[in-house]
Amino acid sequence: MTDSKKVLPGHETQSDDINCPSCGRFVGPASRCPYCKAKIPRRMSLVVFQWAAIFLATVGLFLLYLMARSREVPVVMLGNIQPTMNFGQIRVVGQAATDGRIFRNGGMGFTVSDGTGSMMVFTSQRQAQELEARNMIPKAGDSVNFVGGLNLAEDKSSMRLVSVDDFQLTRAPAATIKLKDITMDLDGSSVEVTGQVMDLVVPAAGSKRPYSLKLKDDSGEVAIKFWQTDYDRIEGKDVLNGAFIRARVTVGSYEGKLDLKLSSGADLEILDGPPSAPAPTPAQKAAATYRQSKPSRARDFSRGRSVAATSLSVSAVTADMDGKTIRVRGRVESITPPQEGTQQPFVLILADNGSRLRVAYWPSVDEVIAIKPTPGALFEVEGAVTVYEDKPQMRVTSGYKVKLVNDMPASQPTVDESKAVPVSSISEADKGQTRVVKGVLGPARSLKSGVAYSLTDDSGTIDLILWNALVPEDVQAPLEEGVRVVATGEVGIYEGQLQIKAAAGRSVMTIR
Repeated sequence: MTDSKKVLPGHETQSDDINCPSCGRFVGPASRCPYCKAKIPRRMSLVVFQWAAIFLATVGLFLLYLMARSREVPVVMLGNIQPTMNFGQIRVVGQAATDGRIFRNGGMGFTVSDGTGSMMVFTSQRQAQELEARNMIPKAGDSVNFVGGLNLAEDKSSMRLVSVDDFQLTRAPAATIKLKDITMDLDGSSVEVTGQVMDLVVPAAGSKRPYSLKLKDDSGEVAIKFWQTDYDRIEGKDVLNGAFIRARVTVGSYEGKLDLKLSSGADLEILDGPPSAPAPTPAQKAAATYRQSKPSRARDFSRGRSVAATSLSVSAVTADMDGKTIRVRGRVESITPPQEGTQQPFVLILADNGSRLRVAYWPSVDEVIAIKPTPGALFEVEGAVTVYEDKPQMRVTSGYKVKLVNDMPASQPTVDESKAVPVSSISEADKGQTRVVKGVLGPARSLKSGVAYSLTDDSGTIDLILWNALVPEDVQAPLEEGVRVVATGEVGIYEGQLQIKAAAGRSVMTIR
């Protein structure tokens, strides 16, 4: 075949590399002629270029991903945010201007400020739960560092938290302050307060009003407000009325008046007694948690010997207990201080059902005892048993182990039966008032932190609530179905039903 036969008309100027050597037609980069099916020698397949292009594109995208991951999100001052930055991500370093607020949908929001501006920050429900689990819900004044996604609008701008793992928080210390010292000058500040709960006002079902807790210390009274979501997070909320608490609150104002708000139920702690001692250390809290996890036995870490979780009666203490650490409850028969100029101890005589026990402790221990023993008062003491002349005694080495249980003498009636009113006369209008009722107890119903009985007299029935933290064990011990009692307490309403919440101390007395 001649060259003229191999090249078609019009193809004379084309390179031989792109013409079929058999038929002379244009074949381009193909490796086989689409017309005569002849094989084109020394042709590189287009597939190679295709796979090469895919490989290079994949490598390029991977390198871009690595660059994006390693690149730090820039810190932007809130005052420098522009509309063109909408939907972008920025890092904010500043302070929480308000406490983190848990919403009804489970999400959380707070305002952040960096000195040039401020903006609302929102989190999802899952993020709020993670922050709460890590104790990282912001409080006013806390330092924060996080990445947020911008959502800018003419009327209202905000941002969303991108990652909980990237959220950094440094707690600002809250000053403990007396209630009388809380003024408008502290507006926006977060402070810590302690005192006794005098009243807890629960909003009516369906109401949008907040809870109101009246707190009192030796300087004055204040009201602390919080919402249902906060109330649900309070541990031991069933015994709030009358309890001593420590709480962190945010100071604000409403209609020219002070407005104290509890930002989270986790910021309220119910104390074992008057807040005279400093806040417990993490080690003390851990020890308390350990003791609660072992209800049958507590532990005296100072001596390494176990101590009974419940108090013994004076008559139960014997010489066989020599060397053991025990807890005893009895009424003070006498208290003899040491003579001046001597190194003698205080001698306390506890009596119970005709039995007597000598308890000794030194002046250094007496200085720590918050409420000094007085004759007739019921006290609980913890110490080591010693034996002298075959008789058991107790030696107390810590003033914190001498506690008042009740200062009412045993011979004096604890409740004035003459003031009892018919159950039917108690109405919702009496809520928060103290009333004395008398009747027969029905079956006991166990509560999380106490017990409830139905109390019936000739006019009707009402629930009698006894909280373990308020009513002593020896008062509750003789109570059972069919026992006739007289009780004093505060009128309350729970789920639409009236109830009497027994007052602290010996507020329930059995009668014939």
